[in-house]
Amino acid sequence: MKTEEVSINRVHEDGLRFYQVTEGDKVIAKLPSVTTILGNTKDMSGLEKWKKRVGEAEAKRISELSMNRGTIMHRLIELYKSTSGSATERLKILKDLAKEDEEVNQFSEEDNGPLYLEEAWKFFYKFYFNSSDYFDRVVKVLEAETFLWTVKGGGWAGTVDNISKMVDNKVVIIDYKNSRRPKREDWIQDYFIQCGAYFIAYWDMTGIKADGGEIWIANEEDNIPQCFTLTQSDLEFYSKQFIRRRKTFKELKGKNEGYQEDQNLADLVGGEASDMIKALKKGDVRKALTYYKVIGKLLK
Repeated sequence: MKTEEVSINRVHEDGLRFYQVTEGDKVIAKLPSVTTILGNTKDMSGLEKWKKRVGEAEAKRISELSMNRGTIMHRLIELYKSTSGSATERLKILKDLAKEDEEVNQFSEEDNGPLYLEEAWKFFYKFYFNSSDYFDRVVKVLEAETFLWTVKGGGWAGTVDNISKMVDNKVVIIDYKNSRRPKREDWIQDYFIQCGAYFIAYWDMTGIKADGGEIWIANEEDNIPQCFTLTQSDLEFYSKQFIRRRKTFKELKGKNEGYQEDQNLADLVGGEASDMIKALKKGDVRKALTYYKVIGKLLK
């Protein structure tokens, strides 16, 4: 079989997001997304109390605002990181790029589209005007909005916001967030666990063990964003937490997901793809890197 016959697509089943790897019409793997796993294995009692307190309509409005401005904010940050020059020059370039960018303007036809865009720029500026603590610390962007996956621990997939080499030469996983108010560490354990999931997948796919992680959070109340820092040991700890949550998800939801252990994978795929499958099952991800590059092309 030629590797061009392998494809990977996002699929939704019963409100759950999966990444399905197929060869022809045969499913090789169906991997749940990181956020799907976390969203379906966390204590929802606090969220339900909040919805009851503010009302369903207001809760929906707040959630949509946070999600949509966050989507645009992510894109503005990535576009800004792709520019060069002085801060003023980079901002001018960003504004020109943003005018024509489909992702930035994806909500333009919606009633609240202008509000989402305005809010996203407002939150972006919180990082821009504090560049010395954020953008200026990045020496080289290694990954941006990059698809990661692994079959370890049952398998999962997701898109990491950013992985960069910082001024201290450390490789750091960076996740961008936005919120209504400042966060406390005990409120955002799932953010850390999410980084732990990306830590394992990135290490698995590239052989690079990230030195740490950072959660950048801009909120409505403060002009200075928060930055929560994770060491490599922290990432190892939270990755174990994620694997436990992955197991719980399997028990709750996973009737037909994960790696298709009941099939002879070598019969489903051949050539390089078959070698990749064998390498992954043995845990030798470096040998599977070529296949990963093929998948990267297919996702574009």
